[in-house]
Amino acid sequence: MEPDFRALQVIAEVSLGLVGFSAIIIALSRSKEGFSDPDNFRVQLLNFAAFGAMFNALIPFAIFGSNSLEISWTIVGSVLCFYSAVGLLTFPRKVFYLRRQGYAEIFPLPLIATQMGVFVTNFILSAAIVLDLVDSKNNVYLLCLILFIVQSTVAFIRTMFVRVE
Repeated sequence: MEPDFRALQVIAEVSLGLVGFSAIIIALSRSKEGFSDPDNFRVQLLNFAAFGAMFNALIPFAIFGSNSLEISWTIVGSVLCFYSAVGLLTFPRKVFYLRRQGYAEIFPLPLIATQMGVFVTNFILSAAIVLDLVDSKNNVYLLCLILFIVQSTVAFIRTMFVRVE
């Protein structure tokens, strides 16, 4: 089954809009001292998740059609799996460092579990696509991209409304 290219296009557009809107808002709210460490982390997470959704939504446009469906799904699943692994190797370490630096109230454990759970879920689901363990690869792939958008949106909202004192 081929991916739903219309859904992928919408996801790419929403992701790009989220990145663009957040860049404008963040640029307008930035102080002369720059961002605090927690704000830096949240902006990095926001951008990583939004760009992840956008690029992973665009990759199938280049991959599908030139190869067999199996090979195409293996390629896009592998890219998503790798991207999720990079997030897993990067962001938990940073957020726990910030908690140790005294920002535990800004990064409560349930929020960390939810945000990092997106990376874990996407890693597992994309690995299932690569290993051909799921039948509805299109739906699983779209779910992973939507999870990235949700993760990015949560980071954006927290950057805007949960201020560091």
